[in-house]
Amino acid sequence: MRLIEGMEKTKQYFSSKISQLESPIHIFTHIDSDGLSAGAILGKALFREKIPFQITILKQLEREEIEKIASWSDYTHNLLIFSDFGSGQFLELHEKLSNNIKDPNFIILDHHLPQGISDIEQVDLISKIRENTSPWHINPYFFGVNGSSEISGAGMCYLFAKCLNSQNIDLSSIAIVGATGDVQNQEKDKSFTGANLEILNDAISGRYIEIVHDLSFSSIKPLNEAIAYSTDFKLPGLTNDPNRTLKFLQTSGVLMENSDGTIKTLHDLNQDQKQKISTSILEYSTIKLGIEPSEVIDRLIVNKYVLPKESKYLELHDVREFSYLLNSTGRSDNGSIGIAVAMGDRKEAYDQAIEILKNYKSLISRSISWIYENNKIQSKDNIQYYFGEDKIPESVIGVIASILVFDNLDRIDTNKPIFGIATRETEQVYKISGRAHESLVERGVNLSEAIRKALELTGLNALGGGHPPAAGTKVPFDKIYEFLTHIDSVIREQIKENK
Repeated sequence: MRLIEGMEKTKQYFSSKISQLESPIHIFTHIDSDGLSAGAILGKALFREKIPFQITILKQLEREEIEKIASWSDYTHNLLIFSDFGSGQFLELHEKLSNNIKDPNFIILDHHLPQGISDIEQVDLISKIRENTSPWHINPYFFGVNGSSEISGAGMCYLFAKCLNSQNIDLSSIAIVGATGDVQNQEKDKSFTGANLEILNDAISGRYIEIVHDLSFSSIKPLNEAIAYSTDFKLPGLTNDPNRTLKFLQTSGVLMENSDGTIKTLHDLNQDQKQKISTSILEYSTIKLGIEPSEVIDRLIVNKYVLPKESKYLELHDVREFSYLLNSTGRSDNGSIGIAVAMGDRKEAYDQAIEILKNYKSLISRSISWIYENNKIQSKDNIQYYFGEDKIPESVIGVIASILVFDNLDRIDTNKPIFGIATRETEQVYKISGRAHESLVERGVNLSEAIRKALELTGLNALGGGHPPAAGTKVPFDKIYEFLTHIDSVIREQIKENK
């Protein structure tokens, strides 16, 4: 309720600025699925109010980008909105875009830790930031809501849109797409908690989302591949082996081939066929692998969130697939297409997005194979890292890090965070994206804090941060090994302090 009250004040601040508009509102948002969902929600809400707007998608809101915005933005008349970033850069935004006046012509709708905050326990400092930046800056941490697990950037934009007009409740489904993209459905059975749960309830009450209990595999991949490459359910002997998995499925008594020879997806199967497959998996896991039946069932059957009105569009019907499609457009420098799809385009933009998705999947597959085949992962005492070289572009370096940490547990040391390092030749810097397994976060690792400390120790003034399990920054070519040495020691101290 405190978050809603704070959002209402931000909406009032927004409304007070509308009468002064001399040009379209300019929305800046992030390239991932949460950022694109956030941008789409804002765009749709403003469109309905007949308020002109434009959207710019950024890989990161770095200091150089802020200076560019300041150089062309007539900030005395333009109204800017920063969604899914901005909290980690609020000091620079205020300095560059407002001449430090108390009521700047921009709004920040973000869920990341605010600049200068390394731990959610810094309640007094968080409260001070809220007092100094409200109502133009709103962040869930100001109200005791965890932005890493309880609400995403898209969720913050949805609450803003709902305050703007209660009819925007239909945008709740896109907020859940964004939260799924940020992997915030981490409760039992892949459910949500906190503010996300309230947003989900809006979507359910309006019949924009339905919850179905289903097998935890992708609904649209050939089922043998969905099981073999599952990120949530590992089956030794089948994982990473789609051919062997297909043979296993054929023993379940379910015909796995369609009439055209393609392999059926989970979407193609009826309930009886799904039951046969789940029984076979249960028997395989308990008898051959010795896993407790209750543990198998907990991981095998999960909540899936489907959009009933999107049943004709397989890549949009399941919230997780929708999120993946948006991410593919953003990470392929086609984020505007993703926003168009999230705003409702089911014609040209949707067709383009499907083609982008195919190419994106191919890029991810090639990148992972290249890393393993060429032994690209290097280690220090407390971290591991890899250089993308000329094979992995900056836009997907963090995606690859996430896949390595969360999907390839048998091939990655989960006791060490991993840092993907991509080359940005135009600035002579490396873009760094770090990921830590949840078991490491529970032991005290906070990548957002670690990156900021390592930057300071390296004598760098770059902006950096994010969340405890996922954060990033950029480092000059000639400082990279010094930075890695410092972050190795910072991670060591974080683990040591929390033993």
